[in-house]
Amino acid sequence: MQLRDELRRTAEEALAQYPVACESLEFISRSASAVYRVTDAAGGRYVLRLHVSASGTLEEYWTAPEAIRSEMVWLEALGREPGLTAPAPVKNSRGEWVTFADGAACTLLTWVDGEQRPHIADVGDAEAVGDMIGRLHRHSAAWSVPEGFVRPVFDDTRIVQTLARLEAHIREGRLPGDETALLQRAGLKAVCMMNALDRTAESWGLIHGDLNPDNIVFHGAEARPIDFGACGFGYYLYELGWTLCHVTPSVRERLLRSYARLRELPDRHVELLEGFYIASQLDTMSFWLGLPDWQEWLPEHIRKLADREASAYLRGESFLFSGAPYWE
Repeated sequence: MQLRDELRRTAEEALAQYPVACESLEFISRSASAVYRVTDAAGGRYVLRLHVSASGTLEEYWTAPEAIRSEMVWLEALGREPGLTAPAPVKNSRGEWVTFADGAACTLLTWVDGEQRPHIADVGDAEAVGDMIGRLHRHSAAWSVPEGFVRPVFDDTRIVQTLARLEAHIREGRLPGDETALLQRAGLKAVCMMNALDRTAESWGLIHGDLNPDNIVFHGAEARPIDFGACGFGYYLYELGWTLCHVTPSVRERLLRSYARLRELPDRHVELLEGFYIASQLDTMSFWLGLPDWQEWLPEHIRKLADREASAYLRGESFLFSGAPYWE
């Protein structure tokens, strides 16, 4: 409760630096950032983020002021993309994207209306998500990155770090040994796949980085991306591979068809996506392993991932369009 009170005081200090007549300030969540919903006197709604992570393993470069400013620059540019609705950044009273309060970097963005889904299981939702990601990637491939733009890179760095952390937790008895070792082998195979790919304008660029159901809202037939705090440079197939982790296998092909109407998928894309499926899981585990409650749920998640996708991947058997999703 003390931490929650401290965060609220920081939020109030930050909000006072914006030309917004705050009517209410509601805590939403805390993960990579502490998030508040702000409602002004006219009924307008905003998202206030305090860039203070709940994970002890989140690297400092994600919350560096220059990286946060760069995120705001991209969001401003995305606001001009037809058919795509994303949060719009709001400048403070000094005309700056980033506000500092009690030592924390803070940002304010417009609220994006829509409903969340626990998973992507409906054909229409899958097609909407494919269309949305296609528009994001089409924009990224055509956008000229401005001078001074700084965002992290989705390469093998965090995956390799995760593999080492998993090994340490096996030795200490915190994770199931056989299943985690199998996942490690699959991860090494995925890393080799990634490192063999060329980085071209068609395959590599600025991506959202965390398009899971928490960061997608649906408004009518439109899927809308929110929370760009993990955006960075990576393979476009990495983005698709991570999103497909949260999509029922029976509708994944429909998502990819919708995407392909906007951007052509490469040869061997199914094989590559399966490698990025594994790689993105391990990349995200770098963050999960810093959460205070990870021992309560991550071992079971690893067991399912090892028994299903990772084991099939090591055998060279395709798994993308079949089997049970990880949440079942």
